[in-house]
Amino acid sequence: MIRGAGVLRGELDFQDMQRLPRVEEEIVLRAMHQALVDRGICLREHTAEGTMLVFPSYFKRERPELEEHPAVHVTYEFGGQLDEIYATLIVRLHYTRAVENRRLWKYAADFTTPAGHRVGLHMRKGPEGSGRISVYLDPQAPDDSKVTFIKYVHEHLLEKAQDVQRFRYYACTKCGTTVENRKTAMRRLGEGKKDIVCVECEGRVPLWDLIEQKFASDEFRQRVRELEQRAKAAIDNESKELILVGHAFSIAGEAGQIFRPTPNSDWGIDGEIEFKDWDGSASGKRVYLQLKSGDSYLYERKDGREIFRIKNQRLRDYWQQQAYPVMLVIRTSDGQIRWMDVSRYLRERGKTEESKTLQVVFDGEPFTALNLQRMRDRLIPPR
Repeated sequence: MIRGAGVLRGELDFQDMQRLPRVEEEIVLRAMHQALVDRGICLREHTAEGTMLVFPSYFKRERPELEEHPAVHVTYEFGGQLDEIYATLIVRLHYTRAVENRRLWKYAADFTTPAGHRVGLHMRKGPEGSGRISVYLDPQAPDDSKVTFIKYVHEHLLEKAQDVQRFRYYACTKCGTTVENRKTAMRRLGEGKKDIVCVECEGRVPLWDLIEQKFASDEFRQRVRELEQRAKAAIDNESKELILVGHAFSIAGEAGQIFRPTPNSDWGIDGEIEFKDWDGSASGKRVYLQLKSGDSYLYERKDGREIFRIKNQRLRDYWQQQAYPVMLVIRTSDGQIRWMDVSRYLRERGKTEESKTLQVVFDGEPFTALNLQRMRDRLIPPR
């Protein structure tokens, strides 16, 4: 886990950073963060200590042997760029929100389903770029959860890896003996044969079980497709957010002011700009920024006005209660970045029927250094 700009610089040995002015350094680092997030090899976690970049492939601690650990259900053998295949798989699983990260280890990841069942995977490297991923599942997890997790791993490997081979773990339903020859079992399954002989009790071990039936169905193929679309959209949003944060750093630096991103933006404020007084010292006067990137945040009303929807009453009340202006900053797909004082807009409508609405008529002006300086002059009038 790599935290923030300073540690990222130290870990990756960017010596030239030490010669950059502070604002330029932040912009370069944000661009690096964006490139890493874009590639899907790391994820961002917001903590009390700041935003953390988490690289799944960099964890060095071996996972200890855990008691009552779920049994391996399926393994995959494949080739390719193992670190990238593994990292992008863990990151995309995180962004699907279908499972939650429980713990990351060296090439191993534990997750929990929304119902609290444990699932996960472990990768081992072989010679000449070969790898093996073992997928384990809580036996008590619903079949649908099991199949969705397996299918997601399966489709990811087909997309990213080479020479992918899949091997199910089977056990006799009568005596519990494990089917050791998994290659034979998968070959028989591929030939349309639905069972295999148990070497212990000579009973028939079903191969075409409910898991396999669901695994092959169009329904679960579509589920995984939707999860992948969700993950890609989330990663894209993270990247766009970083672009906007970088722009805020740039504009504040150009205007000679101080921008600070907020470690946890869940409460509706992504950062603040503190203004310097006429002596060049930090004044304590500031504006708060709520950053939004993408065309989905604005829609055009019949009269041609652009409308922004506030997601809930709590957020609207929170913005109105701030001692300093809350500026809504929106970047659209054409690259335009505009801002407006949303807290003032809401307060002005506080005694009207419009006060109950969660809609804001967005009349934003360009978010530029010049307009930032004008805002500063309103808060700190010239002497």
